[in-house]
Amino acid sequence: MSEVRLYGNIIIAILAVSYPIIIQVISRLDDKYGSEEIVKRFKQEPIMKRFQFLLIASLISLFIWSLKLPPLPPFDNLGFIVDNSSNLLVMLMTVLLVVSFINLVNKVLTYSDTSKLFDYINSKK
Repeated sequence: MSEVRLYGNIIIAILAVSYPIIIQVISRLDDKYGSEEIVKRFKQEPIMKRFQFLLIASLISLFIWSLKLPPLPPFDNLGFIVDNSSNLLVMLMTVLLVVSFINLVNKVLTYSDTSKLFDYINSKK
């Protein structure tokens, strides 16, 4: 499946471009609010942890795909899903990573706007 290369390119682009920008935005939160507590709170957000996990998992799935391992003998005749399991894993992880990235960008926008952040913090109490 040559389209897996497209998914791999998306993973690499998020790692190479988007992740450093997110880190830069987080560091600017400290400058904007003058509080390390806001940065600490952002880093503890579930979406931030999920994004980091999915980024690592996506890279691992891409590595597994690149090995081009054949199906194990008891499972070699089970059909399309087993034959293409590494391709499907890369596709699934990429889709989850992109969705997580979009959610993370929305969370960054919430933290960047003072009134949205205030409302968000009040709603968490």
